[in-house]
Amino acid sequence: MSRIQKAIKASKASHDEKSSRPRGMADSFRNAVKSNPIIKMLLPADIDTAAMAHSRILPGIDDKHVTTAYKILRTRIQRRMRANNWNSLLVTGPGPNEGKTITAANLAISIAKDVNQSAILVDLDLQRPSLAEYFGLTIGAGLGEFLRGEAEIEDIVYAPAGLERLAMIPNQQPIENSSDLIASPRMHELIAWTREQDNTTLTIFDMPPMLISDDVLAFVEYVDSVLVVVAQGLTDRRALEKTVELLGDNEILGIVLNRSSHIVGHTDYSYY
Repeated sequence: MSRIQKAIKASKASHDEKSSRPRGMADSFRNAVKSNPIIKMLLPADIDTAAMAHSRILPGIDDKHVTTAYKILRTRIQRRMRANNWNSLLVTGPGPNEGKTITAANLAISIAKDVNQSAILVDLDLQRPSLAEYFGLTIGAGLGEFLRGEAEIEDIVYAPAGLERLAMIPNQQPIENSSDLIASPRMHELIAWTREQDNTTLTIFDMPPMLISDDVLAFVEYVDSVLVVVAQGLTDRRALEKTVELLGDNEILGIVLNRSSHIVGHTDYSYY
């Protein structure tokens, strides 16, 4: 077992011992009346499978091992989410280039392939948005326009062509004052809207790395759970420990290890 794998297990075990806490804001949003079916608000958007393949986004990747890995990740996450009545997930990692955006996107696609569930994928990495580029989306307004009051929710929720039951809220331009906007009334409006969807809808927020932005700390209280993504050979053990420490009592759903050499089936991913 590699050092990072040992660190993952140790960090997860330490966090699990102290992770029971009142959910506060997340609970208050969860109790919102669910009365706004997402299917009525989607704007059609073409995707570019070549761009998706280049970015390692399903279904642009024709690799059954990768597909299987994400199905397994999906099943384990769904089981935990359903058991706790959770419907929102924040995806982050300690530092850059560890694969958190790819993981968020492929997890959302895998969840949406389940005929009993739908997914909303939100690009909340406001300073370095990339989901629109990864999917090859050509869009009008995005999350930035909504947060600045230049668009409404119905103007920014897209249905990527060919990906049934998946909705996307992309962002196109970097936003410098991101932490201020994350705490804004407009963001609260968006969070409340995601909570109004039916119980079969899971919202996934792709967010910046923990150790280079305070955006995650400003937002994490509004979600039910957190998925941490690390990369073997890249993530430093101390960086992972610091990330888990900063997340404190927030629910860490799991830790995904990218580029692992210690995995059955030749996949690039493992889950703890």
